[in-house]
Parts: sequence; structure tokens; C-alpha cells
Amino acid sequence: MSEPLIRSPRTLKRWTAPCFAGAGAIVALLMLAAALPAPFARLENFAADTLQRLSPREPSAAPVVVVDIDEESLSRHGQWPWPRTVVADLVTALQDLGASAIALDMVFAEPDRTSPSRLIPEWAQRFGFQASAMPSPLPNHDAVLAEAFARGRVVAGLAPIDDVRVGLPERVAAFAVIGSANFEQIPHFKGAVVNVPVLDAAADGHGSFSIKAGTDEITRRLPMLAFVGGRLVPSLALEALRVLQDEDTFKVRAERVGETLTGYTVRVGDIDVPLDADGSLRLRFPAPRSSRTVSAWRLLDSDRCAELRDEVKGAAVFVGTSAVGLSDLRPTPMTPFEPGVDLHAIALEQALTGKHLVRPVWASGAERSTALLLGLAVALAGALTPFGAAALMAASTIVVPSLIAWAAFTRADLLFDPTLPSLSVAVGFAGAILVRYAGTERASRRLRAAFTHYLSPDLVAALASDPARLKLGGESREMTFLFTDLEGFTAMTEAAGAEALVQLLNDYLDGMCSIAMEHGGTVDKIVGDAVHVMFNAPLDQPDHPERAVRCALALDSFAEAFKLRQRAAGIAFGITRIGVNTGMAVVGNFGGSRRFDYTAHGDAINTAARLEAANKTLGTRICIARTTVERVSTHVFRPVGTLMLKGKSVGVDVFEPSTQPTGALANYLDAFGRMVAGDAGALQDLLSLHAADPNDPILALHARRIRAGECDALMAA
Repeated sequence: MSEPLIRSPRTLKRWTAPCFAGAGAIVALLMLAAALPAPFARLENFAADTLQRLSPREPSAAPVVVVDIDEESLSRHGQWPWPRTVVADLVTALQDLGASAIALDMVFAEPDRTSPSRLIPEWAQRFGFQASAMPSPLPNHDAVLAEAFARGRVVAGLAPIDDVRVGLPERVAAFAVIGSANFEQIPHFKGAVVNVPVLDAAADGHGSFSIKAGTDEITRRLPMLAFVGGRLVPSLALEALRVLQDEDTFKVRAERVGETLTGYTVRVGDIDVPLDADGSLRLRFPAPRSSRTVSAWRLLDSDRCAELRDEVKGAAVFVGTSAVGLSDLRPTPMTPFEPGVDLHAIALEQALTGKHLVRPVWASGAERSTALLLGLAVALAGALTPFGAAALMAASTIVVPSLIAWAAFTRADLLFDPTLPSLSVAVGFAGAILVRYAGTERASRRLRAAFTHYLSPDLVAALASDPARLKLGGESREMTFLFTDLEGFTAMTEAAGAEALVQLLNDYLDGMCSIAMEHGGTVDKIVGDAVHVMFNAPLDQPDHPERAVRCALALDSFAEAFKLRQRAAGIAFGITRIGVNTGMAVVGNFGGSRRFDYTAHGDAINTAARLEAANKTLGTRICIARTTVERVSTHVFRPVGTLMLKGKSVGVDVFEPSTQPTGALANYLDAFGRMVAGDAGALQDLLSLHAADPNDPILALHARRIRAGECDALMAA
């Protein structure tokens, strides 16, 4: 019985040390993530941005339109700011086309200097300009825009600042707070830049258009709530949603898990908008500039304006700019130049469609638990399994968090961070493998020192890479044996002298042994010019018959080429004969404490040696037993006969690897099979085949036997 795998505390330590090293690396990683969150937050943002880019939100059917004051609009109507009368024309055109809400991503903080009511008195004072028959009062552009606002459904913008300038407009929408909420994480501002009073008084709503970027200057969220001068103020998108639904009040509910604030839900009519604890909305980005966009100049063109009715009617319209010189381009995960007005449109589309990007409150805990479990599993694999299998498991496991995050993102708009679990897998595997490698190196050095005096260096290297596969002590197992012998070497030595042939023999044996080891064979012995090779010990080789046959063919090819080179040099080098057999044997360490040998014993070995010797009688160079041939499917073999070995009552069916053309082989197999079956006509067929190919040694063998009156396949050996 083989000895148990774990035999000593030293062996136990070899497994536990890598496990503890991997676990320690994982715990250190989790502690580092808690103590220094900034680098891990950057990785989390990178992963989230990658998900956004790989799977942008499908274009929305929500009635949201962006009116873009783009470069062409500026080229047609002059540089910004436009006279308020032009803005009034733009707003009036939208109202006439049936827009349900018009939100202005801009603020008119000072009176329009192009108003005649301001210009003419200024010209008179500065240049002595005399105006006659002028209307009284003079036209005021702010009043014209206010009249457009007063027609209804206009949301004016405001910009919160940390400075007290003027108070908020009186008509800022009210908030009804459900339950307890102190809004401690909502951004607080001292004041705001607002529109001139006549405009704010005429507007139906007022919303903040502030946009807050992350620490890397990339905008991923849009602030939807802010405290300005002690009052809660909605964002431009949230206010547009209220006006769109003809609501008067926002309803706000704080969401908590225990005592921990996790976010807010703002209800506008029958629409709920989930916000983070800081009052911001995570944006689920579509492809860049995929919101329905209308160039402002088309609305100001009386000939083209009517064409836009179907796009504008019933829609919430945001008016803003993409012009480079107006500095309202923001970097987002999708593009470095997203117009700010598009972000408000994206937020309103999310609210109307309900397609929000949500990071569950339990996500962080789930990610850390997953990191711990996956990392420990891979560390355990790294400690207990072969390196290739462990590496494959680690490579497979490291992508699992990303696949889960991808599925959650694309199927349910849930946001999970795959980077921490993947990092945990990497550090757990690295920690286990590094410690295991250090232990393996120590074990390998001990193993080499113990075994290099009786095993081949290549075998020692293989065992050193995985010492657990070496089972010390004798054991019975199926093996394949290969024996070689060089014909006429003794006579050649006597003729040429032993010293002259030492280098020749060394070169020959070096080539033979190298080929044997290349095929995974263990060189058991070298006796003179003969080489004994065994397969499937000490390392398991399920394909050992296949290996042995390939090895025999490679040895034969090398030996034939070596023979021809020596004969060309005038040295009568003989042929190499090879025997191969598969069977049970006892393999292990045999000998005493001072001298021992790793070898095998059994009848299968003796049979292989007898098959090698039988080549001389058969006229072949390779003789392979049926026990081996039946296990090999990648080569074609030709039956030679049944050898009756001395001391055995059952014959051994032997074969040689065939190199005959398909037709000739088929004819031989047919004739041979009929001879074995006792068909007398097969004998004449074999003689005919020999006559057609007199150089074939197997056909010559059968021809000699038939002429000698031997009419079957049984042969003495």
C-alpha cells in the first residue's frame, strides 16, 4: 500500500503556509481599502466608467429636447450674450410650438445693456446724442423677455455660490419633507446668482444648474437638491419635471438603514427620483450627444420653425449651449466635451423613464464579502493544486466579479464595483504562490541532493517541481517498458579497440537517452550499449503506451541516421533493435541503506527484453506486444505473428509499426488473417506478396516459414 500524502508536520506546513500567506495578503488589502479609500475609489470610478462606455443607455423616447445655442447659431445671430429680445423670440417660438416646459440653462443676472431704455440715455450723456420723437417709455429688452416668460411654463436658472448677493426668488417651489430629515450631506450655499427681478417674477419655476464634478474633474452625478440661504432648492431638471407635471410641491423622504442615511427619494407627481445621500443623481449615460437636439437658429428662422412642431410639442425643452467659447463643456465617462445642458436633459430622461443607475446600500458589504471569499478560494487553490490548475482557476475567478458587475449593470441598472474582488483574487493567488514557490524551491534542493545519484537529472527536475507525486516504496502499477540493443557492438569493440569506441558509444547513448526523456520515459538502466526505459513511473502517465511507441519510432529514426553516418565514416556500426511491452510491474526503491536503485520488476519487463531479442529472428527493428498496440490509436501496426516465449504456455502477439502503402497493408492484413484462420489459400497469397516485395523482412520471414512447412503464425522465440 502506498504511503499517505501528508506524512509529517513539515508536509502539513507546506500546505498551510501558502494558505495563511494568501489569507494575510487579502486581509491586508481589505484593511488598506478601508484606511486609504481614495486609490480604490479611483479604481471603482474607472470600472463604472468602463461599464458606461461599453453599454450606453439606449436612446430614450421621453419627451425631452435640447435647444443648442451652437457655433452656427452664434455665427447667424451674433456673439453671446444675445439681446434679450432674441432670447424672447426663442422662448416664444418654443411656446408657440407647444413646449410643455422650457428650462433655461443660463442666468440673466444684469439688465440688458442693449435695451434702448439704457442705451439712449447713455449715448446722450456720453456722446451728446439728441433723440427726437422717441416713444416714452423707451423699449426695455428685459421687459420683453419677461413678457415671454409670463406666457408660462418657463423655468429660470440660478447658480448657487458661497457668497451672499441677493436672496432667492419668492416663487421657488416648496418642499414637503416626509419623516425626519436634516439634509446634513446636501450641499449648502450662502447665496446664488439669480436673474434680474422682472424675469424671476415672471418665471413659473426656478432651478439650480450647478454641476459638480468628481475629484478627477469627471461628471458622473448631477446635484438635484441644494440648500441656498437656508432654503431647499431643486435642480433645473427637477424643477422642469415639476412644471411638466403641473405640480406645486416636491415631496422628499429620507431613506435610512437603521440610523444611517443612505439617500433620498423625491416624488414629483407620481414619479419617484432616487438620490444619493448628498442629494445627487447617478447619471446613466447614453451615447454622447444622443439626446434629441435642435439648433437654436432653426427656431429663430421663421421659415424653418414650423418644421419643429412634432419634436417640440409636449416636450420639456432645455436651452443651453455647446459652443466652445461659452465654457459649458464638461468631461463625462462618455466624452471629454459634454455640453452642460445635455446633463440636465439626461437627468430628466432618467426621471421620466425610471431607468436609474442604482448602487444598492448593501453593495459595499457584498463586494468586501465577495473579495474575501473569492480571494481565499484562490489562495487555497494556489496552496493545494498544481500551479497550472491554480493559475487557470485564478484567471477564471478574477473575471467573475466583472461578469457579475456587467450583468447587473446591463440587465438591472445596478452598479457594483468589481475591482476590489478582482484585486483580492490577484493578491490571494500571488501570496499563496510566492510562499509555495519558496517552499518548493527548498524541497527541490533537498530532493535533488537525495536523488540525483540514482535518477536522471531530468526526472529529478520533474519530481522537484511536484514532490508529492513521488511515492516512495514499492507499488504495483501498469507500465510500458522499452528495451534497446545494438547489434554487433561487442565484435566491433574487439576489432577497433574499446578506447577508440568510447566517444562513439557516449554520443550514441546520449542521443538515445535524450530522446527517451523527451518522451517522458525514465531511463532505468544502461547496460553496455543497451538502454532500458520505463513509462508511467514514478510520474503518472495515462498515455504511457502511446508515449512508448512514439519514443520507439524516434529512437529507431535516430539510430538509423547515426548508423549511416558512422558507416559513411568507415565504421561498421550495427542496427538498433527495440522491444516494447505493456503490463503490470512492481516499481520502487530496491536495495539497502548504502546502495539503492529506483527500478521495476516483473514479467512484463522480461517480455519486453525478449521482444527486443526477437527482432533478430523476425528480421524487424521494432517489435511491439499486443498489450501495447491495443492502447495506441494514432499509429498503424502490422501483425508479425505469435511468439511462444520460453517458459510460457500462452503466446505473445507481436507487431511492428507499419510504413506500407494502404493498399499493400490491406492485402497483407487479409492474407495474414486468413492464415491465422487456417485458410490454405492464404499461404500462396503471402508468397505472392513476398515475390512482389522481396525486400520486406516480414514477408521474407513468412515465405521462409511456409517453404519450411510452417503454415501458421506461431513462432518459437
